[in-house]
Amino acid sequence: MTILVNNTIETVSVNNTNISETGDFTLTSGFSKEPLVLDYTRTSQNARYSTIDITFPADFANEHKNGIYYYDLDGIERGYVKIITEPGGTMNTVSYNSGVVTENRESKVFYRPQY
Repeated sequence: MTILVNNTIETVSVNNTNISETGDFTLTSGFSKEPLVLDYTRTSQNARYSTIDITFPADFANEHKNGIYYYDLDGIERGYVKIITEPGGTMNTVSYNSGVVTENRESKVFYRPQY
């Protein structure tokens, strides 16, 4: 499962039909091992899957918490989830120039022996 966190409430579909109306969606980082308990509300359900709205803290997206987490949905469903936050950044969006002439490591050859 992958969750792109841009807002405080994100909608996710889970392959389970016997989840409660409200409950806890627990994220545990493999690095810190500290569980983060989030509230969820089931918004729809059919014979194949359920859709839930997960409430994230307001500053969650700004804390650069991109990564792979272990999730637990009220003890009913467990697994891994990839969390992506927009301010986590993408590669090469802002170029960096240190102001040094040899920024690109362009060398000048002063002496080259002739063999």
